[in-house]
Amino acid sequence: MRIEQRLLAGLLCSAAGWNAACLAAAVCAAGTAMLLPVTIGAAVDAALGDGMSPALLLCGVVVLGVLAEAATELLDARATAQGTAWLRHGLIGRILSFDLRGQSRFPQGDMLSRLLQSAAETARLVPSTVGAIVSLITSLGGITALLLIDAWTGLTFLLGVPLVWLISRGFLRKATVLTADYQRVHGELADRFVGAMQGIRTIRACGTTEREAVRVLRPLAALRSSGERFWRMQRDASWHLSLLAPLLHVGVLATAAHGVTAGRVSPGELLAAAGYLSLAFGIFRQAGLLAQFGQIRGSASRLRALLDGGPAPTGSEPLPRGGGALRLRGIRVATEGRTVLDSVDLTIPAGSEVAIVGASGVGKSTLAAVAGGLLRPDTGTVDVDGMDLAKADPVDLREAIGYAFERPVLLGRTVGEAIGYADRDIDDAAFRSALRDSRADGFVARLPQRLDTPLQELHVSGGELQRLGLARAFCREPRVLILDDATSSVDMATERLITRALAARPGTKLIVAHRMSTAARADLVVWLRDGRVAAFGPHRELLHRPGYAEGFGLPSAYDDGEPVTVASAPGRGREE
Repeated sequence: MRIEQRLLAGLLCSAAGWNAACLAAAVCAAGTAMLLPVTIGAAVDAALGDGMSPALLLCGVVVLGVLAEAATELLDARATAQGTAWLRHGLIGRILSFDLRGQSRFPQGDMLSRLLQSAAETARLVPSTVGAIVSLITSLGGITALLLIDAWTGLTFLLGVPLVWLISRGFLRKATVLTADYQRVHGELADRFVGAMQGIRTIRACGTTEREAVRVLRPLAALRSSGERFWRMQRDASWHLSLLAPLLHVGVLATAAHGVTAGRVSPGELLAAAGYLSLAFGIFRQAGLLAQFGQIRGSASRLRALLDGGPAPTGSEPLPRGGGALRLRGIRVATEGRTVLDSVDLTIPAGSEVAIVGASGVGKSTLAAVAGGLLRPDTGTVDVDGMDLAKADPVDLREAIGYAFERPVLLGRTVGEAIGYADRDIDDAAFRSALRDSRADGFVARLPQRLDTPLQELHVSGGELQRLGLARAFCREPRVLILDDATSSVDMATERLITRALAARPGTKLIVAHRMSTAARADLVVWLRDGRVAAFGPHRELLHRPGYAEGFGLPSAYDDGEPVTVASAPGRGREE
């Protein structure tokens, strides 16, 4: 079964009770619609023949029909909401289970469009399916009733069915393609808008507001064109059907009226035939339902793209005890046809502090992501204390490996929740130690509500934000701590204090570094060049390698065999 078919099947089963109730209400509404014409016809014939009019039965059918219609509307809305929630919950969980490569397959705005618009459109499957079933039942019932009342009347109506099929042919396929195209352009528009909001300070600073507005809205022309093609397709089908329907309507009623004059049809049956004719005309609404199903299929195909890659494979074996020894063998990572890391082999002793250095774009952050299991390499293995990360239980893995990033994103409602953000509770001692070692305790104490300060009211510098990210990583006390340029915006004096506290913490530290001072304080240095390990050893030894010191923006690191300067890379060393 194809992925979108499994998705739609799961959607139908996600709220089986509500869906069944929705179908039952719709069938009840269809049943009363079928009973109404014959009940009205019986009442007319009884009145003309001075018989007992079934007025009570007629009232009951009308009341039941109204209640069934109201219940159908409410249950349709409930089923759609339930299906939308099920889709979004499952898709978000799926996306969050991707590794970094999987998450980078879609721009943010496009992914948001799929989660919101495509999911809501796909969730219409239940009411659309119920509507199609009921419409088909009532249409066939109306046609059958026409045949039973008068065979010639029913056959007259059936003459129009082949024409309906010809008009509707290919409607589903065209609607599917046009819907997918429309939502693709909508995703591009959303992504441009998200990008503009993220870079709003740059736009204001450069005075390019008008130019950026034009760039963001450029896909609108394609969006309008796609929407117009869809509605033109519906217009053409509706135009042909609107010509056919009146002619067929007149022909059927004329045949029934002739039956009255010929004595085949009673006046009440003529009235019933008019009512059943309205129900039989539901066959013409199948074209509109096909358009709805085309939209649903197009939306489901957009959601399928989020599911095609699947989450990063995970193991189930418990991680053995250890001090955080890392071993990387034959690591290769390629992105968009470009090899980022190639033939990387490293053995990092437990408890050591290792700096990863190199020019911009050589794969430092990629190596850090691979070492911590955030990115699965194309080839090669990563072991922590002798266990392949691909085989380790993800719960154990996240407990053992901690991260701090260059641009930390704070999650939660308050500063305290953001620092303690983890899959387990953080005890008070670890919390206080993390604040102290990250040097975040001072400015947190000066916040209006301290740890209870809401994140939306938090205004901090780039360096303070990084210290909060460090505090979050320190709270876990992992056996392997990976700092991906996590102190780049912290002033040098504060960085030294953080570095001393970091050295006193147990476990292995892997630090993506741009400052020579960070490399100098590390036990070992991984020097990357052109995606490969150019050298691995102590900083003092690597200084003798040609090109190593120049990577820190220094023409020379030694004068008479002794260091003359330990400086940060240009543009760093101060809080933003």
